[in-house]
Amino acid sequence: MLSKFIVKNFKGFDELVLDFSASNYLFNQNLVNNGLVKKAIVYGKNGIGKSSLGIALFDIVSHLTDKEKMPLLYTQNYKNLNNVEENVQFTYIFKFENDIVQYFYEKSNQDYLIKESLKINDKLIIDYDYFNPLNQFVDKSVIGNLNISLVDNKLSVLKYIYRNTPTNSIPMITKMLQFCENMLWYRSLSDGNNYAGFTNGGASLEEKLYESGKIVEFQEFLKKNELNYDLQFESVNGNHELYAYFNNRKNKAKFTSIASTGTMALFLFYIWEITAFNKISFLFIDEFDAFLHYEASEEVVKLLNETNFQTILTTHNTDLMTNKLTRPDCCYIMTRNKISNLSKATTRELREGHNLEKLYKSGEFSNGE
Repeated sequence: MLSKFIVKNFKGFDELVLDFSASNYLFNQNLVNNGLVKKAIVYGKNGIGKSSLGIALFDIVSHLTDKEKMPLLYTQNYKNLNNVEENVQFTYIFKFENDIVQYFYEKSNQDYLIKESLKINDKLIIDYDYFNPLNQFVDKSVIGNLNISLVDNKLSVLKYIYRNTPTNSIPMITKMLQFCENMLWYRSLSDGNNYAGFTNGGASLEEKLYESGKIVEFQEFLKKNELNYDLQFESVNGNHELYAYFNNRKNKAKFTSIASTGTMALFLFYIWEITAFNKISFLFIDEFDAFLHYEASEEVVKLLNETNFQTILTTHNTDLMTNKLTRPDCCYIMTRNKISNLSKATTRELREGHNLEKLYKSGEFSNGE
């Protein structure tokens, strides 16, 4: 799991530290694992950087894997415009059981690396300066007889080693890279099925549902959200199109032509659930409930709380800030260049019986600002 993330000089951030360390609450223990927050919900005012947090976190996906890259729309203005002379720096600290993997890299833009380093349990494995041949250390235990020959500074030396050495020669590197390869980001907004990580390309939502054979299960999923549809696929010019039927099947319409924005957000969530949730390591959904009724939002949170992967949801919905669904160390408040969970944003000892939403709206968590 990801234990800590630090980013410097990226977009609107000077420096931001996201710490997943969990507290010792005895309730909702399924939301944490191995001392780390597994299910995080992030709050913050408009424009504070919640979306930029997700984009920053997933820089490692385009950097170390061949999975779907973050859409170009979201990676513009890569550097902090108040400090374009400085490079962007990323630090990821992973915890796998009792092992700690710390990975750092520095870039001048989205594509060009300046430095890269890797430590496993405090042992330096890689310390590579792309512009200083005298400082390009790689531990022999990692490369063996491999001759590192990088054409330019676009290719990560860690990725090069991983692709050109026997699998599991260094188990912690394999675990870290596999974690990164199975990270998934998407957003439930009206700009289509934009995503990053986990896979590549992609068929339409309708085609994915057809391929899964789970149309009945999809109808049941919609019913749980009080949406009753009689659905069936029809073949149109070689494509599988989803139709909704009415008036004892006398009338029909394309499902996507009549579905509300909220219903389409649920459709998108369901497709990722059936195609990815049994495989992914980390999920970030930006504005996950932007078009959802509060009851539907709660159902999504409950469903995600039962999964095994690490999750971050961003939202403005303070109805979710309740110990019935989450806990103080899993709720984060984001302010300018700072993000803190509720337990660290107040001097009050928070308990299961506290009304977190009421405390939040009364300004109790100003220490997080």
